[in-house]
Amino acid sequence: MNYGFIGFGNLASAIYRGLKGENDTQFAYFARNKKNVDALYFDNLEDLLAFADIIWLTIKPQDLVGILEQLQPLKRTGKTFVSPVAGKSINFIENYLGSEQTIVRIMPNLAIAYKKSVTAFATNNPDDNNASYIFEILSKLGKAVKLEESGFDLFTSVFGSGPAFILAFIQIFKDKMSEFDLSGDVLDELLLQLTEGTVSYFAANQVNFSIEELIKNITSKGGTTQAGLDYFRKHDIGKHFEGVLDAARNRSAEMSKK
Repeated sequence: MNYGFIGFGNLASAIYRGLKGENDTQFAYFARNKKNVDALYFDNLEDLLAFADIIWLTIKPQDLVGILEQLQPLKRTGKTFVSPVAGKSINFIENYLGSEQTIVRIMPNLAIAYKKSVTAFATNNPDDNNASYIFEILSKLGKAVKLEESGFDLFTSVFGSGPAFILAFIQIFKDKMSEFDLSGDVLDELLLQLTEGTVSYFAANQVNFSIEELIKNITSKGGTTQAGLDYFRKHDIGKHFEGVLDAARNRSAEMSKK
């Protein structure tokens, strides 16, 4: 299978890293500038389309219309387009490429590079072999779920933007830990161990226990964890964090209307 990337920023690089171990695959990309990557570079879209079976629209939302307008007059028969562009529906892309063009809309995150992404999947042509193939590939790169497009805005806020929000929360821990006389590298190592340990604890017990029960198992009555949780609940910090997710979801919805 030949993959072609239009744009080669952080997300394209992550997808490439996740995919490049697959058998019988070749890669090429079209971008403003040549990158330091082991893939063919094309300086025009026509050559990229001639090479690729599957074309990844790994570009910024504000650049999508310009690229779609360039793709319109080109030969696209048998090609499958995969779009991770936030806030842009399949119908939006169909307005430029036509409803007969197989289009797959996805929402991954950068963990796709490590085969740990959570990725939403939707397509206008579920019977197309390439569309089915893309879903299978995404399932190898983490967890893939078929989702109605109406759910993509919320999915984007939780799973697309989620890693940044979780890291922002971890940064709060690091800022507080700066009171220790330790280097930033050591603090990062400690936080990584904390995060990995917590994820392992969740993974080992989530089948038999709810998150609330797992929290309770860590909490001693009248102890330090209880004091922190009491503050957390008294000040509705959970509701504030929901506001972060809602802001991201609302922005995704706004982008889809433009």
